Amino acid sequence: MKKVLACLMVVCSLLAFGCSGRNAAFGVVDIKKVEAEAPAVKTIKEDLQKKAKELQEQMQKETAGKSREEAEKIVQDKSAQMQVASSEAQSKLKASLETALAEVSKEKNLSAVLIKDAVPSGGVDVTDEVIKKMK
Repeated sequence: MKKVLACLMVVCSLLAFGCSGRNAAFGVVDIKKVEAEAPAVKTIKEDLQKKAKELQEQMQKETAGKSREEAEKIVQDKSAQMQVASSEAQSKLKASLETALAEVSKEKNLSAVLIKDAVPSGGVDVTDEVIKKMK
């Protein structure tokens, strides 16, 4: 999930930065800090953990007393449901991050926002603003 978001942000930022001129201002964001502090990330993770626990409990109840083949089908079904829930959580997180980045970028008149770890020096740190805007 982290790698997908990081790659997406770098590609979008490079495209925007590359098209805007040499002296354009750019921002940087610390993804690790966003993941650790953003309320939206915490909420999404908690919801996903809750869903995983529910599916685990359902699986245990449904597989009790079943044959091996029936139990395997139930496990596969619950695993598929968990993958769907995980995918939905990633989509929510991505949308929240993209919205926050766009808002901060527009407010600060930045041509791009890059991942802080990928930038050796320079840039306006917008991490705290992104964390505040993530919903």
